[in-house]
Amino acid sequence: MLLFPDKKKDRIIEFQTCLLKELTLTASSLQNRHNPVRNITAAAREVLDLCFVFTFQPGDDDRYELHLFWCGAPAVPAREAGVNLVSRMLAGEDAFKQIKDFAVANTTAVAASPPGHDIGKDIALLCKSFPGENLQSSCMVGIALGKDTHHRHEAKTIAENVLIALAASAGSIQALTRYTREIERFATRDPLTNLYNQIAFWDLLNYETERSKRQQYRFSILVLDLDNFKTMNDLYGHDVGDNFLRAFSVLLKGAVRAGDIASRYAGDQFIAILPVCDEGQAYIVARRILENLREFSHDVPGGAVFRQTVSIGVAVFPDHAQEARDLYLLGESMLLQAKTFGKDRISMPSEHDDVKTLKSMGDKNIMILEALSQRRIVPYFQPIMNVKDMKIEAYEVLTRIVLNDRVIPAAEFIETAESMGAIGKLDYQLIEQAFSKARESRYAGSLFLNLSPKALVLNEFMPTVRKLLRDYGMEPSQMVFEITERDTVKQLDMIGKHIRDLKGEGFRFAIDDFGAGYSSFQYIRSFSVDFLKVDGDFIRNMNGTSTVEKAIVSSIAALSEKLGIKTIAEFVETEDILGLVESAGIDYAQGYYIKRPSPDLA
Repeated sequence: MLLFPDKKKDRIIEFQTCLLKELTLTASSLQNRHNPVRNITAAAREVLDLCFVFTFQPGDDDRYELHLFWCGAPAVPAREAGVNLVSRMLAGEDAFKQIKDFAVANTTAVAASPPGHDIGKDIALLCKSFPGENLQSSCMVGIALGKDTHHRHEAKTIAENVLIALAASAGSIQALTRYTREIERFATRDPLTNLYNQIAFWDLLNYETERSKRQQYRFSILVLDLDNFKTMNDLYGHDVGDNFLRAFSVLLKGAVRAGDIASRYAGDQFIAILPVCDEGQAYIVARRILENLREFSHDVPGGAVFRQTVSIGVAVFPDHAQEARDLYLLGESMLLQAKTFGKDRISMPSEHDDVKTLKSMGDKNIMILEALSQRRIVPYFQPIMNVKDMKIEAYEVLTRIVLNDRVIPAAEFIETAESMGAIGKLDYQLIEQAFSKARESRYAGSLFLNLSPKALVLNEFMPTVRKLLRDYGMEPSQMVFEITERDTVKQLDMIGKHIRDLKGEGFRFAIDDFGAGYSSFQYIRSFSVDFLKVDGDFIRNMNGTSTVEKAIVSSIAALSEKLGIKTIAEFVETEDILGLVESAGIDYAQGYYIKRPSPDLA
């Protein structure tokens, strides 16, 4: 092979230009760190009798990798001879001879005829090693040339340039890769508390689960949620709340054992992984956290002192679950149980409480817990139309859970969520998502929200709603809470007081499913409401042969008009029903004929 044909000068200039280009790191070169070496190999092949190029450096998992980049696809014996040749050379280098185990990779960098050299006899290696601060940051690069050409002066000069380019490219990418890893390490920490964040928690929980399986020991998790924490944020502002979260993180770290892993999962929820810890030991740690917080006081503006409590759910591996995900779900279920039974307490699985029991209660429990943890509670909006001018004046916010490609309506899970004590968290996510949509679309109309009576009487519910209104630039008058008649009948006095207080702030209320129960007149006498939503069964059957439904709907409309209450017909699914609703004197209509629920607002 001729090393330097007639146009050697132009080709060498092109080669030098290529080397400079490859020394400029790009996003693609960082995504595939072998591409620059391939390109350098291809350029060098144009001006050198090159057989292969190699790099020896730590790979993605910090294990060293010997990677040979060939000019032409070599046969298996040639590949093995090349690897053996480089390996012998590495064994003689002080910096690398202690590395006995490394990965080997072969890549065809240049689509050319396979080299005709005898690797063991006709090849000379030229190498450069670059020792780093430690063994894991050292690297070596090299090229394999035909022996009859590598001693020529011009070839040596070009080969030296190739080695420098290889080292610069490989070293720079390696350094940037390590820097990126360092950034990722910082990204696993919660910036407010410096505890591990949710991403790191799952990595560590999966790791601990697999290690526990191999070494056959128990470990526990504590799922913690601060009680009524949103009240602090609402009364004193985020800065005070953030200061408390920092203080609680210090308290949490001090209460768990050395070697335990504390993380901030989201908001005011924390999780601790307790390796080599059975149920009894986990209870001791949880009790210590509970009692330490009871004794802790936090100064707030104005010289006041704020005291806080925490609810804790406990789950033990493998007693209660055999997989990381199931263990978390059970711990979350125990936390919700602690909240339901009064807060400021620890809830531990009984002998009957494990993931199998949780699943036997129905897959809905698992689905709800997963939807809450993954923030898959999604608002769907159904328009409410004025039947006089056919204009959309409001939207009802409907709760949906979106899992994979399935959209699950509220009717399939709301009762289960209430029984689990999860309805408060579900409502919070729904309202926040709905307000976010309203802000994005600059919607200034009314939003009707189905409200569980249990959520309305929760201490932290309305402070949370007020805070979200402020955060998203909404007014109380835009909120219409729908109270289901069948649910509220058991708590008329309590619900009535809350409604009166909130109406004074500008919130509005509707009675849903009106006429379905036996307390219709008691409701409108006890509550000062703004809307009555006529039960859908009456509306559906208005176009039947019976006149009862039409009479009932007309009577509700007439009574509501005298009381100054607007009426809404649900389940308006045909043009005929819309006409009957209008003739009965109903003010508004919603249903599939108007428009189906959609994730889009307006």
